[in-house]
Amino acid sequence: MEAGEDIILLSVGQETEEQTPAPIVSAATESLHAGRHHYSAVAGIEPLRAAIARRHQWLTGQSVSAENCIVTSGAQNALFAVCQCVLEAGDEIVLSEPYYTTYPATVTASGATLVRVPVQPDDGFRIAPDRIEAAITPRTRAILLNSPNNPTGAVYTQEQFEAVVDICLANDIWLISDEVYQEILPPEDRFSPASLERAAPVCVTVSSLSKSHRMTGWRLGWAVAPLELIQHLYNLSMCMSYGLPPFIQDAAVTALEEDHVTAGVVRDAMDRRYRLLQDVLKDVPGIRIFNAQGGMFVVLDIRSLPVSGFRFADELLDRYRVAILPCDGFGPSGSGLLRISLCASEEKLVVAAERIVEYVESLREGVDKN
Repeated sequence: MEAGEDIILLSVGQETEEQTPAPIVSAATESLHAGRHHYSAVAGIEPLRAAIARRHQWLTGQSVSAENCIVTSGAQNALFAVCQCVLEAGDEIVLSEPYYTTYPATVTASGATLVRVPVQPDDGFRIAPDRIEAAITPRTRAILLNSPNNPTGAVYTQEQFEAVVDICLANDIWLISDEVYQEILPPEDRFSPASLERAAPVCVTVSSLSKSHRMTGWRLGWAVAPLELIQHLYNLSMCMSYGLPPFIQDAAVTALEEDHVTAGVVRDAMDRRYRLLQDVLKDVPGIRIFNAQGGMFVVLDIRSLPVSGFRFADELLDRYRVAILPCDGFGPSGSGLLRISLCASEEKLVVAAERIVEYVESLREGVDKN
């Protein structure tokens, strides 16, 4: 491969060809010109925390105050901070595998241990509540669930979340709910464990504007949690970030106060792109594309082909100029699976899918010749 060659990039969850909506950008520039570039409140400016609380109520039906919300430098920072506050050396946290690539380092930085529960495609990539319960030990301090899931797109049902919340209450452990992709689900498919009133003492909701508002580079996220945990997160933020830029927060207020249009635009785009990809790949012998319930990714199963996920991704990039990710990086159970991002244009996705078909056919021809 030569430097400067055009690559169809389907390896990242970022719509590189789309821009943050203009009103949000304008809010940031107007704030800068107004001199809003000094220190700000460590937990976030009050209008933003109040806007997050209103958005949380809109999504869950449960009322929270601004004091239950803390602003962070993206959802990743929120997850890291929450783990630092609720976990310590010797603790365990239960999560499904495949999982987002940063989870292991995020958890182990606290000294805690991941208890991985592998999930399978035929189970919809969802971890059954009874398997979660079986993984709990006296050292368990939290369960971490990501719905819609990255990389699999799995979405948990209300019934499943109700069972998990009851497990947390019975065992006095935290439920950390990573909901970065939640808002780009159709409204009828959305369910947060925070929607359950009884979950309030044990539930921590982590989210951001990165996916729903095309704001990945703005690094604006938050956590919604019980007041006692928010105080610990505040103390950690004092020495970790000392507050976020106020002009970024002003733009976030505009994003949250608008009519929720951007998330719907993103959702419709993901749905169209998924259907285009599925139309090309669904009947190709040797591979299987799984239904994307939500989020920005689909999973491709190549386990019947004579190549590993790493080799498939490497050769697809070298020979066909398409970049996708082997799911081995999301945990050992991801072996033989690949994650395809839906964040490229429809035209590029169709071209990429056709190149995947061409590569798969070349692999099958090689097997037939042998």
